Amino acid sequence: DALPIFFFGDKSIVNRSCASVTRVSIMANSTAPIETATCLNTWVEQPVSYLTRDLIVYAMGIGATDLRYTYEFHDDFSAFPTYPLILSFKGTEQEIVSFPSEAMRAGPKGPTLPGVKVMLDGERFVEKIRPIPEDGGEFTLKQRIIGVHARGSGASVETESLLVDNDGTIFYRMVSGGFYVGAKNFKDSGVSNSEKVPVPSRKPDAVWETYIPETQAQLYRLSGDYNPLHIDPEIAQSSGFKKPILHGLCSLGMSCRAVLETFAGNDAERFKAIKCRFASPVVPGDTLVVEMWQDGSRIVFISKVKATGKPVVNNAYVDLTTGSSL
Repeated sequence: DALPIFFFGDKSIVNRSCASVTRVSIMANSTAPIETATCLNTWVEQPVSYLTRDLIVYAMGIGATDLRYTYEFHDDFSAFPTYPLILSFKGTEQEIVSFPSEAMRAGPKGPTLPGVKVMLDGERFVEKIRPIPEDGGEFTLKQRIIGVHARGSGASVETESLLVDNDGTIFYRMVSGGFYVGAKNFKDSGVSNSEKVPVPSRKPDAVWETYIPETQAQLYRLSGDYNPLHIDPEIAQSSGFKKPILHGLCSLGMSCRAVLETFAGNDAERFKAIKCRFASPVVPGDTLVVEMWQDGSRIVFISKVKATGKPVVNNAYVDLTTGSSL
């Protein structure tokens, strides 16, 4: 139910900008388990960059209205702390890009596993080591695959990313977990960043909600994630959805907003890290509800669709610098 990124087999993503179709065939079953350790720990580097305008468009894409994120001349203007997630989609481009983009294709190559039907964006972890400049910047995104593990009906393939400047100074560390539905007959390898985040049994310490406008996905995509699943009704329907769905990373950004606004005065400097798992998609027009529990500087949360109560983002927390309180 999580957010589809690539489709395999009889499903495909259409690249509207060059009228081509990308198809990936399902690999035939093999008798011997696939060795996955060979794809681990090979660093791949690519240039990435952004402008001040990109920070503002991203902030608006996750529904932010605070002038600290949307007005470049505000005294406390800064990048919303989850912005670096989008850099692996846009690379250095300022124009609309294809999907998958060249930047996405430049990332580390995952293992070819038997039985894969679809790849989903399963989990994300974002740690801010230091804030990125608010006046734009040029960086290098270093990425490597760190683990491949059996998970339920498939495989979790985890990728570590480091955002570094020309001097090698690390600004962000991120880990993504892609879920390969149907993967089988392979060997586990490497390490895992995945962990269970239990929700406290008491009532939430705070509840935050926001309406998702019908145009939210259309705005968010301008940051660099041009997957047509989020705008093209035909592709959404062929993928099993009644209408285009919201980007999972947009739901992540909105959930982070909920925590910062509620427990940190909406101050980007208070952000330390976020971890979450994608459970199901949000459809523009839904209302997102975020339930939060405070445990010192860690805020455990779960995001749901208000009308159905269905979890959207779970197994999740935001770590803040000390002093967080309602």
